[in-house]
Amino acid sequence: MGFEYDWLVVGDSDGAANSASLAAQWGARVAWIVPPVATWRRRVHSDLALAQLQQQPSGADLPRIWRLAQEQTENLAILRSPATLAQQGVDVILAPGEFDPQPQLQFRLKEQQLTPRVRELRSRRYLLAPSPKPQSSAFNHDLQGIEAIPHHHLNDLKPLFTQPLPQQILIVGSDPQGAVLAQTLARLGCSVQLILSEPQLLPQEDPQLGQLLQAHLDAAGVQVRTATSVSQVREIDGQIWLQAGNQALETEALILAPAWGADLTGIGLDKLPIKWGKNTIKTSPSLETAQPHLYACGSILGGYGDRHLERYEAQLATHNALRFRQRPLDYSTVPRAIATVPPIAAVGLTTPQAQHQFGDGFISLSLPLYQLESSQRRGNLSGFAKLLVSPSGQLLGAHSLGDKAPHWIQSIALLIRQNAPIEALAKIPPPDDDLFAAFLQLWHHHWQTSHPRQANLQQAWFNWRRS
Repeated sequence: MGFEYDWLVVGDSDGAANSASLAAQWGARVAWIVPPVATWRRRVHSDLALAQLQQQPSGADLPRIWRLAQEQTENLAILRSPATLAQQGVDVILAPGEFDPQPQLQFRLKEQQLTPRVRELRSRRYLLAPSPKPQSSAFNHDLQGIEAIPHHHLNDLKPLFTQPLPQQILIVGSDPQGAVLAQTLARLGCSVQLILSEPQLLPQEDPQLGQLLQAHLDAAGVQVRTATSVSQVREIDGQIWLQAGNQALETEALILAPAWGADLTGIGLDKLPIKWGKNTIKTSPSLETAQPHLYACGSILGGYGDRHLERYEAQLATHNALRFRQRPLDYSTVPRAIATVPPIAAVGLTTPQAQHQFGDGFISLSLPLYQLESSQRRGNLSGFAKLLVSPSGQLLGAHSLGDKAPHWIQSIALLIRQNAPIEALAKIPPPDDDLFAAFLQLWHHHWQTSHPRQANLQQAWFNWRRS
């Protein structure tokens, strides 16, 4: 039985579009199955609007900003439209369908016409890359009464921003975008509460980042409640009431910010021998699922709904499926960022991960940004930067909260990818040279403290030369 395609992509995510385009550039025969109800535009639209609203004062024209974000979303959509992808050689198919493992793995496409018919698509390799969506089903299961209460989700904020903002807003969930939204709404003059069941903000990041972010949210007027479970929600006299721990909280508007997942219903995955975790799919280091020749990427793997990480996973899965040389999944070289004010960025190991791997042998170098001349010139004195280094001087990770954090984290990510030692920081050009020079100074001080014999010999050498 022959194959119609080399690579068949199912889903409406950034990763799906990126993978289809990349495979076509390599000369593969590619099909991209886009579900009839796509959520990509709503999510990107909300992200763009939120980024613009972060810079606005209270009283900003919210409907105008929302329309501007919609125009930007439409412009971006052109780059991934069927016409654009078709010019690259991709067959874009807008129709529902499902996987069928018999007699061999294929995708059965149900084309809606006057008389519905089934078309079978066969490919050598497949990619499952659905667009992220909040894991509302599991989240709502623990929140009694939520079905009867009007509320908002992170991937569809249009009802919230196209009308006058409520004075009281309560956000429930630990997704980083919920913290971004809480800070933005507080800057726009709303009274905001952020509730999460985890003991701290950003539980997947370095603990110091979560602590500093909470300090910034407190300064913005956001009331953060950690380690608090919400069990019940009701509407009483036009107001929304939540049972949060042992307290009853009142609010005008409720926003749910659970972790991201994906809608995988109706595409036949129940027929495949796929291994599941907590609303996620388990894959090998090459991103191949337990179903041979079927790969997966994006929020379906768990973690943040981060488009940058999603594109990295999509490129890796495409390479491993279509090229001979395999590459293992390695997040240690992929930078990640959260668009708070100031922004947060990180790459590599966190402090607990380094502790688990190296014990007490790793070195943590922390630097308040107000000590830097470049930060003084910009007038952005709030924040910190941290490097994690192995005992031999190998860069392990970097974490920062500051106005230039995403920029300099990119430089560190490149050095980690090259397995460079910390001394390589001296080769990074301005405008970050004073930051890295300060890190090198901290490293040299640590080295002298932990190697007293070599430091004494060096001092004796200078003493001899001066004699």
